[in-house]
Amino acid sequence: MSKESFMPMPLGDVMTKERLKRLIEDCDALRRKALMSPEAIALLERHRADLKALLEYHDVLANQETEKDKEIQTLILALEETRTELQLANEVLQHMDKEKTRLMAELEKQKQAFEQQSREDGLTKLYNRRHIDTLLAQEFERSKRFNHPFSIAIIDIDHFKKINDTFSHQVGDEVLRTVAQIFKNNLRSMDLVGRYGGEEFVIGLLETSLMRAIPIAEKLRRAVEEFNWSVVQPNLQVTISIGLAENAKMPSHEKVIAEADRKLYEAKRAGRNLVRY
Repeated sequence: MSKESFMPMPLGDVMTKERLKRLIEDCDALRRKALMSPEAIALLERHRADLKALLEYHDVLANQETEKDKEIQTLILALEETRTELQLANEVLQHMDKEKTRLMAELEKQKQAFEQQSREDGLTKLYNRRHIDTLLAQEFERSKRFNHPFSIAIIDIDHFKKINDTFSHQVGDEVLRTVAQIFKNNLRSMDLVGRYGGEEFVIGLLETSLMRAIPIAEKLRRAVEEFNWSVVQPNLQVTISIGLAENAKMPSHEKVIAEADRKLYEAKRAGRNLVRY
């Protein structure tokens, strides 16, 4: 047997390091026997050399296996650490994703609230002046483009300063809120209504000519006059004055508003609690 012809065996095989050592010792014991022929001694020497080579090769393999085991163990530990790090990173990412979703929902909620505040009057919850003015301008252009009727009403609460001075500003605020609710309850869903400032309101009556706007304005005037104001404040009575104008032959929505405002002052001069057009 030569080193080149030897096929390496696993370390757990029968040919262990200790057995190789014993076989070499047996060769040494046979060599010391005087009865062996020169040919037998030569053969024994070759076997001993092969066994010695196997023993050395066994040690080399054992060292290689040990180093390989160490490398494998090191790699396993590194992989375990990487897996742990990835798990932690995944947990962090999941938390960040949840937090991102929560923040986006909160931002959207704040955005909607801001948009609502930017177009809504805080006291009456009607459109504020800036937003209602934008809507009226858009509706004026639409009605002009399609040659449709469009009327605007300017409304003022009669003697509102006296209400504040007599009953308090808190009662005055409640009057504003109640009047706003009366308007919403008696207008069509397509109509535009906003607080124009102080005790003044503006209403855009879509697809409505001046002749059709008059009964709508009268309905609003009566609804305010006939409301049971004692639920707000005993001895309180509230009325409104209304001025109406139509888009016909008007160059802009501002001109329609100005004309409605002029009619409002006619109603006030005529004694209030009236509709003028």
